[in-house]
Amino acid sequence: MFKTIKNIYKPEVYHGKNINDTNFFEGWYFKIVDQTQKNIYAIIPGVFINKEGTNNHSFIQILDNKRGNAYYLKYNFNQFNFSDNRFFVKIDSNTFSIEKIKLDIKNKKIEIRGQLTFSNINSWPIKILSPGAMGWYGFLPFMECNHGVLSFNHKIDGILNINNKKIDFTSGKGYIEKDWGTNFPSGWLWMQSNHFKDDSSSLIVSIATIPWLRSEFRGFIIGFYYQGKLYKFTTYNNSKIDKFQKQDQKIHIEVSNNKYILKIMAEYFWGTLLKGPYRNEMIKNVEESLDAKIDIALIKKGNNKPITKDNGTHAGFELNGNITKIIDEFN
Repeated sequence: MFKTIKNIYKPEVYHGKNINDTNFFEGWYFKIVDQTQKNIYAIIPGVFINKEGTNNHSFIQILDNKRGNAYYLKYNFNQFNFSDNRFFVKIDSNTFSIEKIKLDIKNKKIEIRGQLTFSNINSWPIKILSPGAMGWYGFLPFMECNHGVLSFNHKIDGILNINNKKIDFTSGKGYIEKDWGTNFPSGWLWMQSNHFKDDSSSLIVSIATIPWLRSEFRGFIIGFYYQGKLYKFTTYNNSKIDKFQKQDQKIHIEVSNNKYILKIMAEYFWGTLLKGPYRNEMIKNVEESLDAKIDIALIKKGNNKPITKDNGTHAGFELNGNITKIIDEFN
């Protein structure tokens, strides 16, 4: 439906071209943290299309973690432009790509101007039989929600002027991912951090109840990038979630593949409501924080000795929908 050979192997590009007869959303998620780690933002450009054509629009959503504010800036759909061949989108006078973002936003509540450039990009590898984070699921035409990890970890250079305050993001760190499809999962856990003691480390965890035709299944994508190597724990590579527990505001996960075990302990705090797709509109139904804490231990099977143990901070965290149903499925 949304998939061609051309864009299957380019999860970063816009997938909504020529869609006008069904609901569709697509959003790119840029997390930016300055060197002082006092300024943490998520910037999400995207589009929403409903099958009636009555609410088609583009948007830029901004999460200001320090102040607990979220902004949803709505633009006409015709203010959205894109490249067919690479990741480049433009909304009004704002541009977004894998290499940089340029912002020129003036709203009653928020003003942002400036440009950030990104270097040392590390994305989820694209392979012939596994086109990115979705693995072979990326070939399936009826997936209602698709996911891409465009950069686990990268360096930021540049300055943003936010509400007349100049913030220097030079030598800061960033992360980029995206989602696209017709619906968000009915329930999901998502967490991400690339602020570990080991500067090379980055973790992404996505566990969800995934609609499939007239049914659903529980799936997960967990990637731990450490010193130039990506350790994959996913549904499609036959990894197994051995433990999934929630107590108060703590999550404990243990997942394993044929060679490694990854132990994850997260502590999260209440976040700010963002908008997500729901039927024919975008509504405030996604609670996200950017100040969770994640402890991890990567262990090689056989000798049971940790390859690394570390603590992650400034972690993005979402826990939405019927998460109890997901936890019960994995236990």
